[in-house]
Amino acid sequence: MTFTTDSLQRLARLRVLFLNAHDGLADYWDSEESLALYDATFAERIGWKWNFVLNDLDAREWTLPDGTLVDWGCGTGVASQKILQSPIGSAICNLSLFDRSTLSLDFASKKLTQLFPNIHFTQGDAPNAETVVISHVLNELSRDALNALLARLNKATAILWVEPSLKHVSRKLIEVREALRERFRLVAPCVHQARCGMLAPENERHWCHHFAEPPQEAFTQSKWAKFSQTMQIDLRDLSLSYLVLDKRPIAPLEPRAKRLIGNARLYKATASLLSVEVENGRIKQWNTPI
Repeated sequence: MTFTTDSLQRLARLRVLFLNAHDGLADYWDSEESLALYDATFAERIGWKWNFVLNDLDAREWTLPDGTLVDWGCGTGVASQKILQSPIGSAICNLSLFDRSTLSLDFASKKLTQLFPNIHFTQGDAPNAETVVISHVLNELSRDALNALLARLNKATAILWVEPSLKHVSRKLIEVREALRERFRLVAPCVHQARCGMLAPENERHWCHHFAEPPQEAFTQSKWAKFSQTMQIDLRDLSLSYLVLDKRPIAPLEPRAKRLIGNARLYKATASLLSVEVENGRIKQWNTPI
């Protein structure tokens, strides 16, 4: 992709909207051209985050339940695309796309139909779908809209949800976790089924986030160099918050297992790490020699 002055201005406007997203934000898609630009840049970076989550689930030998998958708030369909390209999505044959924007629905339907001609695609919420996929929507949902979504999610068997790693968004995702954990089993990134340790008063300054690794093309293609320079985005920072839930039984982790949260903080002779423990769900900060 070659960027023009107009395309860069379109991307810059979208970035301002994303950075200032708020509850009840109006539909911002104005053309198929804007969607195509987004799909080749911002959405592709979101796809790299989804690769991280899907690889994590594959390593745990977790698979999607049989039946229909709905991509709720699909945008350009990048979440569905990555799932269908992954081992855990190999058995999907029915996928429904849902979004408030008819422009994005048409764009995602056209793109995914071309990429996956053997999949049956429909448009709509598909309230009885076994799997619900959600990506980058929390900032744009009012409290009433979020409550309605949570009620709707109770009908699902599995939920895969990815968000940016902003502290206030991660904290909202923890609220989602707490609202649903009595009816679902926590698959990832959680290593326990108890109340989230981040909610303890001493952990108020922390939030649950992780870092995906960008592909090599992010540092070798001129497209990404131009994008990074214009948008003032550090391509090395590919942080995310995510949540995966399942009503089916899941294999327990080793009792002494730990899950690293965020990145290690490096000092002169030591590294400081934050982790959550399987045994008691406690958040622990500890230091180790470098």
